[in-house]
Amino acid sequence: MVAFTSVATSASPQGKFQTAAPRILVGRRLGWLAAVLVVLAPGLHGQSAPPATPPLGAQPGELLTFSATWRLWHAGDATVRFEDVGPNRRVIFHAESAGIASVLFPVHDHSESLYAPQAFCTLQVIKDTSEGRRKRHTAILYHPEQQQLVLDEQNLSAKPVVSKHEVKPIPGCVLDLFSSLAYVRSLPLAVGEVYNFPVNDGGQTAEVRVVADLKERIVTPAGAFATIRTEPTVFNNQVFQRSGKMWVWFSDDARHLPVKIQAKVSWGTITALLTKVQER
Repeated sequence: MVAFTSVATSASPQGKFQTAAPRILVGRRLGWLAAVLVVLAPGLHGQSAPPATPPLGAQPGELLTFSATWRLWHAGDATVRFEDVGPNRRVIFHAESAGIASVLFPVHDHSESLYAPQAFCTLQVIKDTSEGRRKRHTAILYHPEQQQLVLDEQNLSAKPVVSKHEVKPIPGCVLDLFSSLAYVRSLPLAVGEVYNFPVNDGGQTAEVRVVADLKERIVTPAGAFATIRTEPTVFNNQVFQRSGKMWVWFSDDARHLPVKIQAKVSWGTITALLTKVQER
């Protein structure tokens, strides 16, 4: 099982650890699209009771579509798809910049994450990253029993291509950025709780923490939703090496859909809205 800490006002943290920040492969500007949509780390804080029905979370065959704006411009689009692969589950993420943003900083990102849905252990991540002049192919194999991961990466921007092979320690079962999305949606998201859990996307393992602050009604092209707003502390030199703030609104129902994501950084505000939900 994923080792995480639930912290409420009446409980003290247990199992918490401090580690250095993982290296996250994101672009200088519009690489935010991949990062914002997948760093949906769990943890909610407040007073209300959890949903009456158990959380369903991400379901196989589900396809989520997002549209993002930057300074009132259409910045790009992204999809997140969940599918079963035998006893495991795969999250497929694809992001494309659009409009003037694509001219200034073209983004074409594709990532596939395979994880064990019962234990929430990441097993494999394959990424093709194209952000501006930066192009990389990354493959990561996770071995929780051996407490290590194996990373193979090719820098396709270099001529000739530069390859690297690294073996790095992990504390056992960890999540990558994409399986974190599935994990948070499986939680009983009630205001009043804080969750801390280990994330590793190919670098060093970092503890991720998110706090919620209010309930809010959000209208998107996909419909109107009662939501819980959360603030992940990702701009803290643990996940992203920059200053800023991020908020994620999850639907306050058994599905826990990521309805809206907003990030404020030095170069502006990015807002991604859920535009369509397709189910098998």
